Amino acid sequence: MREKHPTEHGEGRGRLSPQREALLQARIKDLSLRLAGTPLERHIAQLHAELEAKGISFKPQCYLSDEWGCPSGVPVIGLPFYLADPALLSIEADLGGDAETEAEILMYLRHEAGHAFNYAYRLYETDEWLRVFGDYSRPYRDDYKPQPFSRRYVLHISGWYAQKHPDEDFAETFAVWLTPGSDWRNRYQGWGALRKLQYVEDIVARLGRAPPVVELAEPDLTTEEMEGTVLDHYRQRELDEKVDLELRNAFDQSLEEIFEGPGEAPVRAETLVQAERQRLLSVVSQYSGVSRGVVRALLDHLAERTAAMGLTLHPDDSREAGLRLASLVTVLTMNYLYTDRFFEE
Repeated sequence: MREKHPTEHGEGRGRLSPQREALLQARIKDLSLRLAGTPLERHIAQLHAELEAKGISFKPQCYLSDEWGCPSGVPVIGLPFYLADPALLSIEADLGGDAETEAEILMYLRHEAGHAFNYAYRLYETDEWLRVFGDYSRPYRDDYKPQPFSRRYVLHISGWYAQKHPDEDFAETFAVWLTPGSDWRNRYQGWGALRKLQYVEDIVARLGRAPPVVELAEPDLTTEEMEGTVLDHYRQRELDEKVDLELRNAFDQSLEEIFEGPGEAPVRAETLVQAERQRLLSVVSQYSGVSRGVVRALLDHLAERTAAMGLTLHPDDSREAGLRLASLVTVLTMNYLYTDRFFEE
């Protein structure tokens, strides 16, 4: 199914139920969202239990916000507001293209707990932390260039996220160390990342029962402060993630090699591209580390060109065409990763 965008929902409002229409138009601050009584409360309790089992007395406070996050230097955890309500979670699945599973929620909670622990004890200011993870003051770039399958970093959140910044490296390392049953000593035997995991083990042994250095627990943005509507949230997110590509007809020949010409087969080739869109977006972003916005823009371009050219497909060729499409998207994305462009002019 093609990932829907907020603007598309706006054009088709007549198809929405009155309940969903009202929710989209509601200001987030007026929804009175709470953690109490939701499945998130149970997930947070599990996180706290895991911290206690590992010898950590510090339990970071959690609050609802616009996205996952831990304000820089402040040991608190923000969770996306839509996780607190089933109807909002359904909207996230439709407008956001996906929604976190319970396993993913716990993954992100452990990651954010790593940030919170780092900030609570100001580990990032110590020479020891600097030697292991690098300079915390290094510029934070969203367009980082990961080295896929590097053994100097743990594997936790997709997209080689530990390679994004030293702060993320520590948070990911902490999350792997904290995860029950991760068996990190054996899993990372022979990896450079093992030294980082051992650092977490050692620093928790020293500080786990000590009171935090930073007691401040001031969140950056709570749902009570979110003046915009639910629909505003998704429109803004779409704008933030939008990537404009000037690709013109650069890949028309490749698409003609994958699909049949106009009128030569009974199925529109665009149907396959749209059917594979979400899967390719997720998998290619995960293994390349290229941002979802860039991969999404590429897939949208290929879908638009396939439709504009009137390309077609024989149903019996769907599997082969899907594999070739995936190969094309992967090669183009990796080219972008290493050259900052999809093709050489």
